Amino acid sequence: MANAWKDMGRYGGVGIELVLTILIAAGIGHWLDVRYWHGSGWATAVGFFFGVAVGFRNLIRTAGQMQRDIERAEADDPQAHRWTTDESWTYKDPPDAPGDGTPRKDD
Repeated sequence: MANAWKDMGRYGGVGIELVLTILIAAGIGHWLDVRYWHGSGWATAVGFFFGVAVGFRNLIRTAGQMQRDIERAEADDPQAHRWTTDESWTYKDPPDAPGDGTPRKDD
């Protein structure tokens, strides 16, 4: 249970990190616009796109780390393959239906 809380803390803030990265970079660009370029907007746009690029880079790296952690946990867990699908409740063709996938005449 402690590992689940640790993982939630590690990966729970990914969305907030993405948004903050974009906002901080755009904010720095806006500050540069106001201070040096008299509100032209170019530095804000560049800061926004830079924030998007850095944010998505961090998002992809975090997703890769999460996948490695999941694979490591499954390798360490002896019951890792306990998740199976019970197909007994799924739709089955009625006995009079053709089994080759062709539609019936009444369809």
